[in-house]
Amino acid sequence: MMAFFERLLNTSMYSPHGICLLWEPELIWLHVVSDALIALAYFSIPFALAIFVSKRRDVQFGWVFWAFAVFIMACGITHVMSIYTLWVPIYGIEGLTKAATALASIVTAAMLWPLLPKLLTLPSPTQLQQAYAALEQEGRQRRGAEEMLQKFRDVEATESQVRQAQKMEAVGQLTGGVAHDFNNILTVITGTIEILTDAVKDRPQLASIARMIDDAAARGADLTQHLLAFARRQPLQPRSVDVNALMLDSARLLKPTLGEHIEIEPALARSVAPALIDPSQLSTAILNLALNARDAMPNGGKLTLETRNVVLDESYARSSSEVTAGNYVMIAVSDTGQGVPPELLDKVFEPFFTTKEVGKGSGLGLSMVYGFVKQSNGHVKIYSELGHGTTVKLYLPQAADHAHANTPVENRGDPERGGETILVVEDDPLVRQYVLTQIQSLGYATLSASNGAEALAVIDSGKPIDLLFTDVIMPGNMNGRELAEAAVKRRPEVRVLFTSGYTENAIIHHGRLDPGVLLLAKPYRRSELATLIRTALLAPVAAAVR
Repeated sequence: MMAFFERLLNTSMYSPHGICLLWEPELIWLHVVSDALIALAYFSIPFALAIFVSKRRDVQFGWVFWAFAVFIMACGITHVMSIYTLWVPIYGIEGLTKAATALASIVTAAMLWPLLPKLLTLPSPTQLQQAYAALEQEGRQRRGAEEMLQKFRDVEATESQVRQAQKMEAVGQLTGGVAHDFNNILTVITGTIEILTDAVKDRPQLASIARMIDDAAARGADLTQHLLAFARRQPLQPRSVDVNALMLDSARLLKPTLGEHIEIEPALARSVAPALIDPSQLSTAILNLALNARDAMPNGGKLTLETRNVVLDESYARSSSEVTAGNYVMIAVSDTGQGVPPELLDKVFEPFFTTKEVGKGSGLGLSMVYGFVKQSNGHVKIYSELGHGTTVKLYLPQAADHAHANTPVENRGDPERGGETILVVEDDPLVRQYVLTQIQSLGYATLSASNGAEALAVIDSGKPIDLLFTDVIMPGNMNGRELAEAAVKRRPEVRVLFTSGYTENAIIHHGRLDPGVLLLAKPYRRSELATLIRTALLAPVAAAVR
């Protein structure tokens, strides 16, 4: 074998290839230039294939590209050898190179032919376009089905509100009728007991029994007044009332009633319009709400009384069947108590429903507030979170002499729009879908999450996010403030906008947010949402979370 390779590599027995060309310069350089160009082209092809396969690791049959690259590289080497043998007769080495090239070509062909059927099954550009069109059609159908499903959910939510309103109306009619008849009976009892008391005043034992009956009748009369208030049949004397003055008077009266362990903090807006309301009944309603708040804070806490002018627009009225769009005076009573479980929120205004222990509540306080506000053509809304507290908002009609003072000017232009990406974090699916729809209608791209953990997963995914729009109180181990801090640590350029059903002052003074952060209080109009989003997006990054 060694002798074979020695003969193969021996160049003394051969003449260079240039002799065959008679060393004609034209022929020599024609061969040199041609073989050099062919070799360079062959060498560039494997490099191009190597770059393609390394960048596109998803390409099928990548190993075929590598085999073809080896074959082309061997072909290039044979042309280099052809140039060298013009002057040096190393025909043995040239033969070995051609043998290697032949082996590479055979291996490549052997691998390529079995792959031909599979290669033929790969989709053509036309087939890919058809598949893409089918996917687009399926996507349109799915989006249409999702829109239809959302419509069904909206209808179901509206029907649920209507059923709740009908139930409250039916219970109100029943309790109102019973209370009315019971009042007639009490009239007879209280009237005759006075006669009986005078008749037996010289007989102490009977006089004591008469007083006991009189006290029981008085309690019955108080009970019927609550029932009539819920049934919206109590006699009201509405007039223009300075709400701020009434709230300050109520705060002074509540201090000895609630005790020293309850801190009362008025947060009254300036220039609040007078409300068309019965002042004595409003004072009673504030008292009932304050007593409920006291019972929810057995270890002490803070009670916030807030007032401001609000406008409930047509979009909010459509989402709440009992609301009439217009100008209102909002009174909010907020506590830092135990909160109400979500499954009980729809029942808190029903008469005789209470979460207190037996003997510690009649269950008529909130029902009286509900009936009084409804009878006054107002609206009542409750927000509560377990472990965080409760806010009850009363929306009272403004007095006629101020009805036009705060009427919003119709916005003849479109609300402020944008094209940034907003991450919406809201645990209530109906509210979340509503907010996403409103934000998308303003031109923004949206991402969504139902809690802090999901929101951080979206933030960590690398998707572009310009604004975090999050509820303050959320289920789980992370509230809105903590989510905002974590988001800004991950994405320092992200702005933050908070929203909550709590009043702004209640949240700030209860220590859940620092003063100066951007907060959009529920319910809000579309124009308010658009304005606050633009304000947040244009705010300095450092002011997002203090």
